[in-house]
Amino acid sequence: VSAPAAALLAVAPVAASAVSVNAADSTATTTAKATDYTNINLGGSAVSNNENQVDVTPALTLNGTKGNIKASLTGSITASFGGKSFTANLTGTEQNNVTINGNAAKDELANVNAGDTVTVSVANVGFNFGSENKGKKVTFKSSNSNVTFASSNSNAQVSADGKTVTATLDQNGTVSGLTVVERLVAYDATNTNDVVFYNIATGQPVNSGDAMVLADSNKQLNVAAILPAVKSNFTATQRVTVAQGNGNGTYSQDQINTVKINTTTPEIKDQLEKAGIKIDANGNFTAPHSFKVTVKATSDVNGKSKELPVTFTVANVAEPTVASQSKMIMHNAYYYKEDGTTRANNDKAKRYESVTVAMSTKKIGDKNFYEVIKDGKATSMYINADNIDGTKRTLKHNAYVYKTSKKRANKVVLKKGEEVTTYGGTYTFKNGKQYYKIGNDTKKTYVKASNF
Repeated sequence: VSAPAAALLAVAPVAASAVSVNAADSTATTTAKATDYTNINLGGSAVSNNENQVDVTPALTLNGTKGNIKASLTGSITASFGGKSFTANLTGTEQNNVTINGNAAKDELANVNAGDTVTVSVANVGFNFGSENKGKKVTFKSSNSNVTFASSNSNAQVSADGKTVTATLDQNGTVSGLTVVERLVAYDATNTNDVVFYNIATGQPVNSGDAMVLADSNKQLNVAAILPAVKSNFTATQRVTVAQGNGNGTYSQDQINTVKINTTTPEIKDQLEKAGIKIDANGNFTAPHSFKVTVKATSDVNGKSKELPVTFTVANVAEPTVASQSKMIMHNAYYYKEDGTTRANNDKAKRYESVTVAMSTKKIGDKNFYEVIKDGKATSMYINADNIDGTKRTLKHNAYVYKTSKKRANKVVLKKGEEVTTYGGTYTFKNGKQYYKIGNDTKKTYVKASNF
C-alpha cells in the first residue's frame, strides 16, 4: 500500500485505482500531491445524536518475503455509515503516509518476512459528510479489534486505548488528519493451501454442520454460549510446509496447523438479531427449536478464509407446529426449492389430489408459492399457487365452456369482459388448440386460451 491519494468518492461506493508497494520497487509513481489525503465522501448523510458512529475498516494484505517472493502491501479503507459503505483504495507511494513499524512502507518492506507481525499506519485519512453537517460530532471506531487510531487534528480526540476518535466536523462537514493503525501478520504467498473445517467427532471435512444445545429452565440461551458450542464440535485446519530438502528427489515436510475461528460473540449476536431473534442486554434470548449461525476462520499463514454455517438444535425446546390448511391441486404441479425455479425432486403434485400447505403464499420472484407442510413442519418445498388458487383473467371474447375439443360442457356462454379464474398452464387438446381449466372442481370444464 502506498500513501493515499485525494480520491473524492461519489455517493456510490466507487474506489480509486490503486498503486501497490513492493520491496522490489521503491520508485512507483504517484498522481497525488504531498498535501493530499484519502477523502471518503459519505454522501452528505445526516448526522444525528443517535447515529453518529462510523465504522472504519482497513482491508490490508501484507505478503512477507519468502523464497523468490518479495514482500508487498496492498489494500483499501472502507467506512460504513448510515447503512452504506464507501471505499477508497490507497495510492501514491512517495508521500510516506503509509508506514510499517514507523518507517516508510516502501523502505521497510524489504525487512518484512513471511510470518512477521508488524504495525501498519495510514496517515492523513479524511472523511467528508457534507457541509450540512458542519460543527457536528462524529465518532470513528473499527469492527476490527486489531485497529486503533491516532490523529494530528486538534478537533479530533483519540480515546486512551486508541479504539475510537471523536471529531468535530469543520465548516465544510469534513475531518482530516486521522491515522488508521493495524497490526498485521505478513502472509506466506508461497502457501496456496485452503482452510478446511473438520467435524471433531467424525474426523471428516465438512462444509456445514449441526450442533445440539440445551436451554435453561426458562427456555433461554445466552449468546456467549454459541461460539464455545461451535468450537467443541468443529475445528478449522490448514496444511503448511515446515521444511524442504533434497534426497532422492525434492521433498517437503508438512504439518497441519489449527486455524483460529475469528468470528466474535458480538458478530454472532448481530446474526441472530438479523434472523429476528430478540436478545436482551445480558445476551439472553428465548431459544427457538433451531437457528443458524455462520462462523469464519482466517489463516494467519496466507490469509485464506473458510466459512462454516452451523445449524443449532435446542433439544429441550419443542419444534413449533406450523399452521396449515388443506388445498386441492387443480393442475399437475412440480415441487420447487426456495428459489422457486429449481425442482425439489422429480415428483409431481397431481391434479385433484389434496395437499397440506401454509396458511398464506410466499412471493418468490414474480410468482406466489405455497410451502408444503408435512406433519406440522415446514418442508422448504413449494408449489406454484397458480396450480391451486388459479389466476383471474378477463375474457376478450364471448366464450363457450368445453368438455373436450368437440363437445361443450354445458350451455353456458361466458361474456366478453367477464373475469374468470383459470388454473395452472394450458392443456393442448386433440385439435391442437390451447385450453385453460376453469371451475374449482373436478368437472371437465375448459375455455379456449385465445379468448383471454
